[in-house]
Amino acid sequence: MDLTYFARKYIWWQAPETAVASTHRVIAQVMNIGTFEDAQALLRQAGEAEFKQALKEARPGEFSERSWHYWHLVLGVAQLDTIPPIPVRRFG
Repeated sequence: MDLTYFARKYIWWQAPETAVASTHRVIAQVMNIGTFEDAQALLRQAGEAEFKQALKEARPGEFSERSWHYWHLVLGVAQLDTIPPIPVRRFG
């Protein structure tokens, strides 16, 4: 499976060719709403460094709080008591 497969499945509102231009957006979407099997397959394919970068570059709304905590712990980016706040939108 290549990134286009995941883009087609998880970023259905864009053409896959457009979606894959933002690798970390596709990875973040799979991390957030993907099946366990798809997330594991993409993790093997892209590697931990890419998943960590997707967390680092996360924009508000890309992750649910549950996924945010899960991936920080699974990837060893943070401990339970040191998980950074999830990115949020700020107005005015």
